[in-house]
Amino acid sequence: MFTIHPQIADSGLTDPRFIHPNAKLPASYVTLCQQTNGGFLQRFRLPTSEPTSDGLDHVECHYIAGLATEHQSVIDCSDFPAYLIPFSQHQTQYFAFDYQQNPTNPSIRYIDTEVDQWLTVADSFEIFLAQLGTKAIDLSGIDEFPLTPLQRNHYLLVAQPSELTTLLEHYESDSPKDWFLSWLQFFVQHGTLAQQKCALAAFNTQQLYFRRQLPPTLATDLQHAFKQLPALATLYDQYAAKWSFTY
Repeated sequence: MFTIHPQIADSGLTDPRFIHPNAKLPASYVTLCQQTNGGFLQRFRLPTSEPTSDGLDHVECHYIAGLATEHQSVIDCSDFPAYLIPFSQHQTQYFAFDYQQNPTNPSIRYIDTEVDQWLTVADSFEIFLAQLGTKAIDLSGIDEFPLTPLQRNHYLLVAQPSELTTLLEHYESDSPKDWFLSWLQFFVQHGTLAQQKCALAAFNTQQLYFRRQLPPTLATDLQHAFKQLPALATLYDQYAAKWSFTY
């Protein structure tokens, strides 16, 4: 259900990702938090009965909040009716437990405060989870409509190889190099072979065109990490032969 959650996936995030514990919360949600206390969703496309900011027939739920245990920032629900408890926020988009009709088994409400859209999207949290599906990531307008940090980090975690290549190419020149190389390091350590190939191709571009901007220690660590991947040994040697600078 949830993706791997490396530390780099928290980079740039500002929306709260926790809620206060509450005796009213659905048992299925509490159980989920006991297993994994919130995180990015592997399946994040939710069907809707009308168009939303994300699509003609669906909305995206990027993240399910965990239960706050210390002093984590929590989703602010002061502007919502008392019968709503939001459990996911992406800027002006929220998903909330809705107790208006049933005080013990809430339905799920999607709310976009920017356009004043309020939709019931599931009769229960269990149905909400069951309805979540995969989605091809549309990056055709990424230059005109930049991704938010939450979208960016989520998409990097769930992208298919062709989508990952597009994302890495988009961020290869203007993003902070420690951030970019940290993502490559994540794919080397935890990615599939296809993702590792994408990461190696992106690292090759960094070595060829941005090497003077790269953090030396992180770049060296990446070189060593790629060398430890037998399946990429030939490809690595082909790339490395073109690098005129080594650490």
